[in-house]
Amino acid sequence: MNGITEACLLNPQSDTVEVNDYKVELPEFPLWWLPRTKRNIKGLREIASHLHGKTASGRGSRSGFAGEATDMDKQLIRNICDLEQQVYVLTDVLQSIIQMAVEEHERSTSERIRRVFRRGWIKVRSYGNRLWNNAIFKVCGGLSTIVFVGTAILWIVHSLHK
Repeated sequence: MNGITEACLLNPQSDTVEVNDYKVELPEFPLWWLPRTKRNIKGLREIASHLHGKTASGRGSRSGFAGEATDMDKQLIRNICDLEQQVYVLTDVLQSIIQMAVEEHERSTSERIRRVFRRGWIKVRSYGNRLWNNAIFKVCGGLSTIVFVGTAILWIVHSLHK
């Protein structure tokens, strides 16, 4: 046993450090252009597209470096190229994780149910709009309203004469 372990075992009433829970303030959201409503799992597609757009242009092959270079310059160039490759690998990993998260979210049962209801509601609404804009529907609706009001008036008059 070392000295610290012996001191703790011999002195059980020693002050123990309590860990307090605290929340760390998050920095400002880095993708300021993304609307607040999409700053959740539903915005991952746009973030992935943005990431791809920002990194795809830098992946083009270089024509190399022109001119003479010392050994130190060659070492710096090699290190920079290695760092670029590491950044590209990390970008690919992040892109893959984002795509997996989006696909997993879209596969979830509640999201599928929500999409089915949304598609159904859109279809019903389109049929309703098509029916509402039909001239025959408006003529039939007007005639049925006139017949209903006339029937209601005749029934009231007939009920009052009894």
